[in-house]
Amino acid sequence: MKELISIQQANDIMIVILIAGPVIGALYGWIKKELIRSVVYGTVIGFGNFALWSIYNAITNSLGLDTVKNLLVNLALFIIVGVVAGLVIGRFDRHESSDKITESAD
Repeated sequence: MKELISIQQANDIMIVILIAGPVIGALYGWIKKELIRSVVYGTVIGFGNFALWSIYNAITNSLGLDTVKNLLVNLALFIIVGVVAGLVIGRFDRHESSDKITESAD
């Protein structure tokens, strides 16, 4: 049975996302007049995606694709990354919203 997508094609897609993240962030930031923040977000998303892909591949190659242990390790990894990302984004959003409230009160 032929694969729908090869490992090399998936790696190429991840590299395109790695490069496109900052570029898309810059374009969005240029439109919204928040260039630096958007480039940082795009870069973090691009590198984060590539890092998670690399870690996922290393875990899967080590533990095997069709094992419960692989599933549980990757599940734990992605839950931890999601919780950390949510906490970081929440902290920045709270900080920005408090800055906007302070600016509007002035």
